[in-house]
Amino acid sequence: MKKLTILFLISILTSGSLFSQSAMDAFRFSHLDPGGTARFSGMGGAFTALGGDFGSFSSNPAGIGIYRSSEFTITPTLGYSVINSTHYGTQEEDMKYDFNLNNVGVVFSLPIGSQTNEGGWRYFNIGFGMNRHNNFNNRWIAEGFNPESSLMTDFLQQATAQGINNLDQFSTGLAYDTWLLGEENGEFFVDMPGGGVLQRQETSTSGSVRELVITAGANFDNRIYLGASVGFPSVRFDEETQYRETDPEGNSEVFNSLTFTNRHTTRGSGYNFKFGAIVWLTEMIRLGGAVHTPTFYDLEDRYRASMRSDLNLDYTSNFAESPRGRFNYDLHTPLRAMGGLGLVFGNMGLVSLDYEYADFTKMRLRSSDYMFSDENRDIRESFTQQHIVRVGGELRLDPLILRAGYGYYSNPYEEAVNNREQSVISAGLGIRDANYTLDFSYSIALFDEDYYLYNPELVQPLENQHSISTFRLTLGWRF
Repeated sequence: MKKLTILFLISILTSGSLFSQSAMDAFRFSHLDPGGTARFSGMGGAFTALGGDFGSFSSNPAGIGIYRSSEFTITPTLGYSVINSTHYGTQEEDMKYDFNLNNVGVVFSLPIGSQTNEGGWRYFNIGFGMNRHNNFNNRWIAEGFNPESSLMTDFLQQATAQGINNLDQFSTGLAYDTWLLGEENGEFFVDMPGGGVLQRQETSTSGSVRELVITAGANFDNRIYLGASVGFPSVRFDEETQYRETDPEGNSEVFNSLTFTNRHTTRGSGYNFKFGAIVWLTEMIRLGGAVHTPTFYDLEDRYRASMRSDLNLDYTSNFAESPRGRFNYDLHTPLRAMGGLGLVFGNMGLVSLDYEYADFTKMRLRSSDYMFSDENRDIRESFTQQHIVRVGGELRLDPLILRAGYGYYSNPYEEAVNNREQSVISAGLGIRDANYTLDFSYSIALFDEDYYLYNPELVQPLENQHSISTFRLTLGWRF
C-alpha cells in the first residue's frame, strides 16, 4: 500500500475560495469503484469476458447476451470503514457503518430465431436496474500537538494578501468576526502564530454514485454476444468537517480555543453510453471488450461554514456563520476502455483477467458562470493515465461455488503530486440451481493517505490508513 497525498484538499481549510470546485472534486466523481452483485464483487469485478451477471452491465454490457432465461436480483450490502490517523505522533481511530442496497435489477430473455440450427441469432435480452458505485461513507478523527503553527497562522497570511475589504466570508472573514483575527493600522495579527496548540479534526463523509442501467444485447450462434447500455448515474455526496484548536499548556493570555465547522453537499445526475462484445473462441477461451463514453454530469454544490472562538476578551460575539453558498456546474469524466480474457474449465470452474484504462487528464469542469481555466489546467498537469488490473476465479464444488478476486488500481496522479495506488481483495461463495441463486461476498479496499489540515508549508501531514470492508448478499430468481 502506498500513500495518497491529497494536496487539493488543502482548499477545504485554506483557499480563498473555500468550497470552490477543484481537480479533487472532478476525480471524486470520475473514478469508478464498481459495485454490483455479490458474485461480481467476489470475483474482483473481472467480468469483461464472462457476463451473465447484472453487475457486469456497468462494465461490459455484452454480458447480458449470455442470459438464456429471465432473472431478478437484489443485493443488500453492509459496509464497514476503519481509518487510523496519526498526527504529530498521536494516533486515533474511528469507524463508520453503512447499510445500503448495492444492486437491484431484472433481465428479460427472449428467444429469437432457431435454437437448434447452426448460425443465426438465438436470444435478444433486455435489462433494467441499478448498480451502486463509489462508496463515500467514511469517518476519521485526527489529534496532535502542533509546536510549529496554528490554523490562524495560515489565515494571517491569507488576510494579509486579501486586505481588510476582501476577507473571505467562508474563512478569514469568520475569523475576523470572532476576534481571532485582528487588525491595527492596516496590519493583521493573530495570537499564537508560532503554534503550541492541540489540533483535532473530525471528518464524516457519506454518499455514493448510483447508476440506473438500461441494457440490451443479443446472442449470435452462442459464439458472439453484443450489448449496449445507457447509464444514468446520480451523485450524492455529503461532508462535514469540524476542526478545533486549544491551548492546553496555557501559553496564551488571550486564546483558549477555536472551532471551525464546514458543511458541503453535492447533488446531481448524468448520462453515459457503453458498448461491448464477448466472443467465445472455444468453449474454454473467451474474449471481451468494452468502451464507455464520458459521463456528462450536471452537479450542484451547497456549502456553509461557521466559526466559534473562546477568548479572554470582552467582545460582543464569539460566533459567526457564512451565508449559504450554492453553485451549479458540469463535469465531463474521461472515456474508458477495457478488455478481458476468460478461461472456462467445463463444470470445474473458471479464471478471468481484466484490464481497464482511463486518462484522467481528460476530466473537465464547465460552467456558464465561470471559466474553470485554472482548475482544468490543474487537472491536465496533476493527473495521468490509470491502469487497472482485475483477476478473479470460481471453483465449483456442487452445490457450493467458491470465489476469489483481486484488483490493482495504479496511481491516477502524477508522481510529483500524489500517489493513489489501491488494492482490493475479495472472496465469496454461492449456491445456484435452476430457479434461484444465493451469493455472498466480502471485499476489502486498502490504501493510505497523507492529509494536510491547512497550508503544507506550515503544517506536517497527518497519515490516514484506510481499511474499507464490504459484505454483499445477492438473492436471485430465474423465471
